[in-house]
Amino acid sequence: MNIWTILPVKTLHRTKSRLSGVLSPEARAELTLHLLARTLGLLSSVAGLGETAVITQDPHVNHLATEFGCRTLAEPPGSGLNGAVTLGVALAAQNGASHCLVLPADLPFLLVEELAELVDLAATAVPHPSLILCGDRQQQGTNGLIVPTGLGFCFGYGRHSFQRHQQEAAHLNLACHLAALPGLQFDLDTEDDYAFYAKNHCPTPT
Repeated sequence: MNIWTILPVKTLHRTKSRLSGVLSPEARAELTLHLLARTLGLLSSVAGLGETAVITQDPHVNHLATEFGCRTLAEPPGSGLNGAVTLGVALAAQNGASHCLVLPADLPFLLVEELAELVDLAATAVPHPSLILCGDRQQQGTNGLIVPTGLGFCFGYGRHSFQRHQQEAAHLNLACHLAALPGLQFDLDTEDDYAFYAKNHCPTPT
């Protein structure tokens, strides 16, 4: 298996808008870069993962990704999250990736062991075409998935993506393996999320 990781990242001035009540625009940008750097560091420690591609329009994100040795790809204007992920998967497939791990960059409690478990699940599923899927805490969004390349998988990020990705797997006759990994399931979206993060993790700028 050759698994590439795809990380789509918004431009910093648009990031974490739901935290505008507790963090300044500068602090939200710094938080995003901090979480991205943490995620990239974890990925580099996981055996079985190949290259990482960061899809973004932001030059600061692009610079950080390059420092970690990642591939970078400019997100086409107006493509949205699904378009960015599709573009990243196509890049990976063109460079020999058999599978892609798609992750958000805002997972403050993600663990190396959880990433390794996803990779192990994908390896165990071979040679049967399979989707490895981890939702958020509400089992509505998608916080991590591993999908084979070359099958034309139609990504459905957004509201109820957890269910849409299972439906797409069924449409393509992919077995769907669900993973419940607490660190992967916690994303940093709301002010309540941030309050929990601030209490249980490293302080971030205000």
